[in-house]
Amino acid sequence: MVSVPPARHLLRAKDLADARYSEPLTVADMACAAGLSRAHFSQEFRRAFGESPHAYLLTRRLERAAALLRTTDRPIAEICMSVGLQSVGSFTTSFTRTFGRSPSAYRTAYPPAASHALIPPCVLRAYTRPRHRTFREDTANPQA
Repeated sequence: MVSVPPARHLLRAKDLADARYSEPLTVADMACAAGLSRAHFSQEFRRAFGESPHAYLLTRRLERAAALLRTTDRPIAEICMSVGLQSVGSFTTSFTRTFGRSPSAYRTAYPPAASHALIPPCVLRAYTRPRHRTFREDTANPQA
C-alpha cells in the first residue's frame, strides 16, 4: 500500500492549528481553512494524520503548556488560559492523561524556572565587580 501525501488544504488547517492554538480555535475553523465541511474535514484529517483534528489541537496546546510549566513560574491557571483552554479542571485531566502526572507534579520534576534565566555577561560583571576601590575616594573628606 502506497502512502499518499496529505492534500495541501489539510496542511493549511494543520498549520492554522499550530499557529493559532492559543486562540479560541475550533474544528469548524480548521475545516473552513481547509475549504471542507466539518464532517468531511474530520474524516480526511484523521485519514491523513492518524488523529482527529480536535485531538491534534489539544495535543499542540498541551505540549505548549508543558513547555511553559518547565520554563516559567507562571501560575497553572494562567498557563491553561494562555494556551487556549478554558477550564483548569479539564486541562488538569487532559494533561495528566497525556503526560502521566498532574501539571504541578510535572513542574516539580524540573528545575525551577529561575535556573533558566540567562543574565547578560555585562550585567553579571557589573554586579560581581569588587566593591573595594583602589583610589582614595573612600577616605576623601565629604565636606570638601
